Amino acid sequence: MNTATLELNRSSVDYRRFEFMIGEHRRRAYRMAMQLTRNAAEAEDLMQDTFIKAWKGFDSYVPGRPFLNWLLRIMQRTYLDAKRRDNPIRRADSIHSLVSPHEGDVQELQVVDKSKTPDVELIENDFAMRVRQALNELPPVYREAIELCDLEGLNYSEIADRQGTTIGTVRSRIHRGRKFLREVAIRRGLDRQVLAS
Repeated sequence: MNTATLELNRSSVDYRRFEFMIGEHRRRAYRMAMQLTRNAAEAEDLMQDTFIKAWKGFDSYVPGRPFLNWLLRIMQRTYLDAKRRDNPIRRADSIHSLVSPHEGDVQELQVVDKSKTPDVELIENDFAMRVRQALNELPPVYREAIELCDLEGLNYSEIADRQGTTIGTVRSRIHRGRKFLREVAIRRGLDRQVLAS
């Protein structure tokens, strides 16, 4: 078997592994993309860009480490890069260069940028990722109840139907789950007030 064939075989095995790992974490990645963009179409675009970059850099992923964390870091960088490219001040500079004023004239474009600065977004996204990691430490039954309530916005009755249990049990799971989450968050050094129910 020559080197090119070996490379091709290794790539197809890697790609199948990559696809499997993406499949396992697609829902959580989409949730993060929606938190970042707050727009379904933009979230889909961000997912695509992230998956392409992740595949191109897949050889940098260290097996045994959490794949989701690695993927979400790529997503955050991809999102911040896109925000920097779409920065209104940069756009204004390029528009300014297209409109050639007469020599000596000063031309200014007033641009109000109400979006968060990249560092604020990075801090918020990092915090969101750390909260997600804390949430992942909870027993599955509590984690699911909190996700259905706080992330997907389902009411107790809908959660009870999903989990095949009673509303009272759902209340108890959410209450205990939030208590566990606070304990994990404190252990990880997260701000208790943000996690208060």
